[in-house]
Amino acid sequence: MSDFKNCVEIQVRFNDIDMLGHVSNTVYLNYFDTGKSSYMEEVVTDYDFSTEAMVEASVKIDFFEPVFMKARIVVLTRVTKLGNKSFTFEHQLVDADTHKIHAMCTAIMVCFNPKKQESILIPDNWRKKIQVYEKIE
Repeated sequence: MSDFKNCVEIQVRFNDIDMLGHVSNTVYLNYFDTGKSSYMEEVVTDYDFSTEAMVEASVKIDFFEPVFMKARIVVLTRVTKLGNKSFTFEHQLVDADTHKIHAMCTAIMVCFNPKKQESILIPDNWRKKIQVYEKIE
């Protein structure tokens, strides 16, 4: 957990639970998207998705342990790679009490201009703030 600076608590909702009594695998992406939002709020802060957005180009989730209704879980988020137009988020869904990892996610995000409907370079202010926060080039 120490390699991840961004952490957001997740509330397991009744509608997240499937007929087997645990969080449905289809819900995990929502949890990881909450991590992305938390990260952007903490790190970039001055983004405006109406002019400079990001879209998911690739998502991979590995599931290790089921999450049950009363679990106290957090999403840990970091950026591990910066390209020209894309960057990579890594997430862990972790039990807040035991620190057991329930799932891990890697998501490649492409920067995007929603008005022009085309990919763009990572905005300079995003790049600089992520580099300082993560200590990466």
